[in-house]
Amino acid sequence: MSSFEILYFPITGRVQTARTILSLADAKWKNVVPDWPAIKESLPFGRLPLLTETAPDGSKYELVESTAVDRYLARKFGFLPSDNKVASTLESYALQILDSYDKLIDHAYGANNDESKAAFEKELEYLLKYHEPLLAASPNGRYHGDSITYPDIVLYTLYNQATVSGDAGLFKASEYPHVMKLVTSMDSNPKIAHAIATIE
Repeated sequence: MSSFEILYFPITGRVQTARTILSLADAKWKNVVPDWPAIKESLPFGRLPLLTETAPDGSKYELVESTAVDRYLARKFGFLPSDNKVASTLESYALQILDSYDKLIDHAYGANNDESKAAFEKELEYLLKYHEPLLAASPNGRYHGDSITYPDIVLYTLYNQATVSGDAGLFKASEYPHVMKLVTSMDSNPKIAHAIATIE
């Protein structure tokens, strides 16, 4: 079985989804804090996070760009189905969620002003308006099937990061009960809790 190393800072940031996938899959993995910025020029594209997968034969595979890392791990560990059309639909849900996540990052870790908050609120409202009926129509309250899939994890990442930044109140249970049912159901999962803990 392969082992995995994520090179990133001891925060959730851009790797919460990847860590969650690895934890849910019971993969062997660890987070390594980089010597930043000294290591920057040695990295592919000078970017973090960096995922390194070491196969049983010792061969290594490296991948950067957080969304590429997330989608690779989601496919590898079955959080995206083998049916290409279904998988692509689920990826489209996740990518739309990431639009709101980018706005949240811009607000919480960037400008952090009324304008940036309004931009996040607008993007999030647009997201939830479309995703609430998707989840309401699901017999199991998830984006697909009866188990956790990639967009479930990405939505939870958004919610958790909004909680950390003090913006969780924008997820209104009265307006988006099925969204809230999904994200709160994931709050009690110990594997997810491990993934989002600060990793030294």
